Amino acid sequence: MNTGFQQTRRAALTAAVAAALAACGGGGSGDGEAPAPVGQVINSTIKSASNGSTYPVQVFLPESYATGTATLPVIYATEGDAQYGGPNRSRFDTFKEVLQRRGTQAILVGIGGTAWRGTDFLMPGAAKYLDFLVKELAPAIERQYSADPKRRVLSGLSHGGYFVVAALILEARAGVPPSFSHYLSTECSVGEHTSPAGVLAFEKQIDGKPLPTTLLLAGASGGNHPLISIPLFNQMASQNLPGLVMLKAEYSTSHVGADVPAFEDALKRFFP
Repeated sequence: MNTGFQQTRRAALTAAVAAALAACGGGGSGDGEAPAPVGQVINSTIKSASNGSTYPVQVFLPESYATGTATLPVIYATEGDAQYGGPNRSRFDTFKEVLQRRGTQAILVGIGGTAWRGTDFLMPGAAKYLDFLVKELAPAIERQYSADPKRRVLSGLSHGGYFVVAALILEARAGVPPSFSHYLSTECSVGEHTSPAGVLAFEKQIDGKPLPTTLLLAGASGGNHPLISIPLFNQMASQNLPGLVMLKAEYSTSHVGADVPAFEDALKRFFP
């Protein structure tokens, strides 16, 4: 990996509870200025048949879920157990609080396993991780909850942001319709490639393929965004990719600092 690009390393949280997607938790909690707990958080684990790993999974259900009848969109957040702002806060916690504050009616699924990001998010491991998400985790979520299979969001930061793009490319290259209706790639890294040119060459393989989905490429002005995401956006926007809606956003913040404003932007644009 080219050390000129920022690759955020965040420790995985150790807490996880048993039983694949079996309910065992109560409401989420906040501290400091965080919103009061609204909704419910369910903790579980799921063992993947695709790659053999066992992942902690957290599911946030908004307050309306208990009495509502509508199916809700589902946001799949990779690195849900990555530490954010302190030892007792995670990416899942932070995204959950954004949903609570905005009143967004969506299910949030935080996928743990940050410690395996160097394997799961980069090729060749990314192909097996994608199989886990679309063939195992998403169907399990949709069996257990009132989740809309036509409104799935995939979110990732840095290597996770690269995986979001790779997931789109892998399915398009295989001639498979996108498994997610919306993709949020924040501060995309160069992945397993040695330069942004490698990412562009990887993506170029799908020119001419139908892509009926939405992709938001977001990042920091002083981070990876100008070096990777903007050239990628420009290349994809110039290609023949029927059905693809391309969006981009840039923030004057740090590499990791772009994650929350990108998530907020995505909620505004994906679920207006």
